[in-house]
Amino acid sequence: MIKNPPIVIQLQELAVDSSYNISDLLRKALFIASKLKLKDIQPWILNELNGYTDIEQVPDYREIIGEVKAYNSFQRRHIPYVCEDAEFMQQMQRVIVYESIESLQRAVKENETNKKLISFSYPPEIVNMLMSRQNPRIQMIPTRLIGVNQLVAIVEKARTEILEWSLNLEASGILGEGLTFSTEDEKRIDESNPRISIAHFQGIIGDVHGGSISQTMSMHITQGNFESLAKHLESKGISVEDITALEQAFMKDPNPSKSGKFGERVSEWIGKMVGKAAEGSWDISVSVAANLLSSAITHFYWS
Repeated sequence: MIKNPPIVIQLQELAVDSSYNISDLLRKALFIASKLKLKDIQPWILNELNGYTDIEQVPDYREIIGEVKAYNSFQRRHIPYVCEDAEFMQQMQRVIVYESIESLQRAVKENETNKKLISFSYPPEIVNMLMSRQNPRIQMIPTRLIGVNQLVAIVEKARTEILEWSLNLEASGILGEGLTFSTEDEKRIDESNPRISIAHFQGIIGDVHGGSISQTMSMHITQGNFESLAKHLESKGISVEDITALEQAFMKDPNPSKSGKFGERVSEWIGKMVGKAAEGSWDISVSVAANLLSSAITHFYWS
């Protein structure tokens, strides 16, 4: 009877097989991490499987650069969004991909044949700010377009991370027997502590067309508790005057019935703050400002 290879070796064999489903590979890695009680790697695996909701956990390989375009409804095509501020445009080109890895694979499959570019829309507040820079008589909705190959690179990066981790396990003498690990394996874990080391970053949130998922930030804000929201915003450099203006906007706007859909006055306040970031009067990048404000207010409403 042919004996199956140790489970860590199985993981390596699957990781180098580009045809093997990445979601199944991640689930197998999660199984191993759980058996070995490796809590450091489990959040990363779960985020890749389920999609990211906390920007502080998003790895830097999920930041990509898109083309900023505006949709011309008369010509029925995207045209370049024109802006002479090069630094500002660099910020607007950044795309953070929060979607689950399964959603990314689906988007690749749907668009790889016709090599169609995939659109990542901006949050409404960013759209309004960008449109305010256009000729008022010619208003076109801005977005970011990316290539299918950029999503493929994210998927393959995750596959490589799993391979490297499994190789580190093997180098530490941790292979497993069947679907279990021995006491000696657990001792080696304590000694070697093999892990995946991934850098993180902050940037703009938004929705992707070709595999969509809502995107929010996880933070210490209590639903309906303005004091907790105010404390968080003040820690990010927002003035008491601006926080008071937001509180007034909350009082004037009805409670939104749909997650992510803010009232008119709250939306205006966010747009004003993003504008301050763009002008430099609030010392924060436009990308981080948009993400921080939309996510914090979403957490206040729907926690």
